[in-house]
Amino acid sequence: QADSAQCGTMGLGVSSPCLLVPWPPCSPVPPAEQVLREGPPSQAEHLGALIGNAVARQLAASGEASPGVMSAFVALARQSILMGIDYRNLGLGWDHPETRTQYRRGEHPSIRAKPSRERAAASQQRLASVALAVAEGSCHAERVLVDTFLREIGVAPGSQVAGFADFAGVSAALAGELLLPLRALNEGQGYMNKTWEGHPIPSAPVADVVRDLTSAVLSGPQGFSRWRYGNAVGLEQLRGLDNRQQALWRQATFMSHKDGRCTHEDYEGELGFFWATKVGGPSHGFDFSAHCLLPLLSNARHKVVMLSDPAWPAHPAGRAYFRLLWAEPAAREQPEPRLWLEPFQCDFDAAKVVDQSAWVQPFLQHAISKAHSMGVTLSVDRALTNELHALARGFSGPRVREACERMVLRPSNGVVEASDTLSDRHDWVQMSEELTSPLWRTLYIPYAKT
Repeated sequence: QADSAQCGTMGLGVSSPCLLVPWPPCSPVPPAEQVLREGPPSQAEHLGALIGNAVARQLAASGEASPGVMSAFVALARQSILMGIDYRNLGLGWDHPETRTQYRRGEHPSIRAKPSRERAAASQQRLASVALAVAEGSCHAERVLVDTFLREIGVAPGSQVAGFADFAGVSAALAGELLLPLRALNEGQGYMNKTWEGHPIPSAPVADVVRDLTSAVLSGPQGFSRWRYGNAVGLEQLRGLDNRQQALWRQATFMSHKDGRCTHEDYEGELGFFWATKVGGPSHGFDFSAHCLLPLLSNARHKVVMLSDPAWPAHPAGRAYFRLLWAEPAAREQPEPRLWLEPFQCDFDAAKVVDQSAWVQPFLQHAISKAHSMGVTLSVDRALTNELHALARGFSGPRVREACERMVLRPSNGVVEASDTLSDRHDWVQMSEELTSPLWRTLYIPYAKT
């Protein structure tokens, strides 16, 4: 929700312009004068539309459910019932939705499939029973919501993940709409065992990283980002940056641009990274080629720059992968860091209404600003050379030049690495250090080398 306040264009919460119902999709937006007269639907009304009005009203009136508990109930019901997909039976694959709005509408064939509707009905019945138990005071609201969420994402109550989960972490995950991403990663690991070219991916390390990232997400609102940058593999990826540079890299940088657009590296906590690859592509996502999402989620060197556009207020409309890599050093020299910006992608639904031609400059300005603040050279595709030269005129000191470099890829914490700009393999197992082939890029050097 922090980005919504900063940019004024983002809707990252669970609210809807109309009353949510489990099936069919929501009714038309009521007239403005009716909304002004009656007010927006309450949390109890939202929840009642999903699990039954009587039990929702009883819960709201009981005094046993705080506003945070009511919000968590609504989000849990919405994501498990309206948006629910049964990955356990349907598996992962290319038949799932391609955009975030397709999940939110609840109309996609994989959501309407019989196994998904049967599982959603079971979730609806379970949530109604849980809500009634809370209203009657027979169970602790926050604890039972944590247990119910774990069950929804396919995690056993007595597991290691369950030991880390608390209500604050589950609430943050629900606010970020992470029920389906976490369900897909936990229930779909049997579909994460081969690369795009068919090479085997070891299953045990994949299970370990999914366990660790799920535990980190559910441990608290900042648990996921702390784990990304604080684990041993992540620290090794950033070795060579000083403390100030590391802090600036970890920062969820935000930048305003003309015409109301803003670029941002998600927001504090970085939970939006789970949805990033549902913006454009599609080359991978949490429920197809899901192993390719693990490098973004698990590596300290890997981030994403998102672009929010006032023409598409539902969620970020664009994104570009952003990495901290190391250029192969010459003899007797230390490796130099590079901010590696990949081409931007546009959400397929947003592409119908936004002007993508105006996006190159915001993405480049964001990356240039980060390069100046960190004192690190920016590396971009050579097709952007002219744009870089134009933007460099606004600063004193930077140089723009083309260069052919090999990147040092320190081991991935996500078992694999995935990139079309670093390799022609798209995705590959990368558990040991390796060098890329020589790559021609355009460098923006924000400082004068001595």
